[in-house]
Amino acid sequence: MDDADLISTSVAAELLGVQVRTVYAYVSRGVLTRADLVGSRHDGSRFRRSEVLALAERHRRAVAGRFELTIDTRITSLIPEGVLLYRGADATQLATDTAYERVVELLWECPEFDWAPTPSTDGVASQVRRLCGPEATGADRVRMAVHLLHDGTQGDPVATDTTRFARAGHAALLAAVASVGTPDHTAQDTLAGRLGHGLLGRAVDAAETTPLNAALVLLADHELATSTLAARTAAGTGAPPYLVVLAGLSALGGPRHGSASVAAEHLLRRSIDDGASAALDAYEGSPPGFGHAVYRGIDPRAETLLGLLEETAPKVVAAADALRLEVHRRGGGYPNVDLGLAALAVGHDLPHGAGETIFSVARIAGFIAHGIEEQGHPLRFRPRAIYTGD
Repeated sequence: MDDADLISTSVAAELLGVQVRTVYAYVSRGVLTRADLVGSRHDGSRFRRSEVLALAERHRRAVAGRFELTIDTRITSLIPEGVLLYRGADATQLATDTAYERVVELLWECPEFDWAPTPSTDGVASQVRRLCGPEATGADRVRMAVHLLHDGTQGDPVATDTTRFARAGHAALLAAVASVGTPDHTAQDTLAGRLGHGLLGRAVDAAETTPLNAALVLLADHELATSTLAARTAAGTGAPPYLVVLAGLSALGGPRHGSASVAAEHLLRRSIDDGASAALDAYEGSPPGFGHAVYRGIDPRAETLLGLLEETAPKVVAAADALRLEVHRRGGGYPNVDLGLAALAVGHDLPHGAGETIFSVARIAGFIAHGIEEQGHPLRFRPRAIYTGD
């Protein structure tokens, strides 16, 4: 191979449609290989053009049987080989060393907010508790909280689209977290701490908030997931921020998306009681918590969450590993984030269905980020159908 077969990092980034720093992230994760020649006259990294083009083609390849829509975004990069980046930063690393609040601000590209509880959002939480009966799930309460909020920036000539959406997202997150559980959560300093307090009904310590914060970070966004597309479609019509978030939360509520961790929790609990093989015998096809539409191997979010839980919930992680081995033996897929959420719920004695609640709170960040990015575009989500009736 001579120098003519190689391309620079900037050319590789252009072919892939990503930033230069994302190319280096691909290298660090083993997705892309540097091909520098010994004694080359060039400075900097070089890559094989064929490998870069093959990677670009894999990103474009449609998944059989699924409607594919592709848009440009600067928010999240999801790589099938197991990479998740928020504005070029590795989400799995952020999950271990960065507060969810800072990740939210990264996604929104806005200055730091004051994330302390406010009287107005706590007032919304009080209304939620009055309106929702004891049978309401945490996710039900999150949706109700957003429904009750009012967009005070409408008609404000000073408020930009970014300002309007960021302020609304800030209020939505505060109200959503305050609406979960009892109102005596204000002593907790972080959103993860307050959410943990709400779920458990008591103050939580660092060992409990660390994996919870990680889950919030890892679920903050995931490119064009179905719920994000719903939110982005609403934003494209000019809908105000709270309706954009509600559109996303509505799509998130199905058992094939945001509440999939509930079924994964059932599977994990049965595996703990009866063993992995007996637990899986009840399922035909892909069991809950396994397989993904994009990732070819293990979902990096599941890998990160299960790794964090090894210290605080080793028995639960061992049960998840047993399920992973048995699913693999039967020719099934790899663990996804729903299994990670199930392990978090079971390992930390969270209420049944807590995974969906965590997912709902976390993804508000992504809905707002995509709502901001969609502003300025014309109405563009208008696919056509093929009529098959009489």
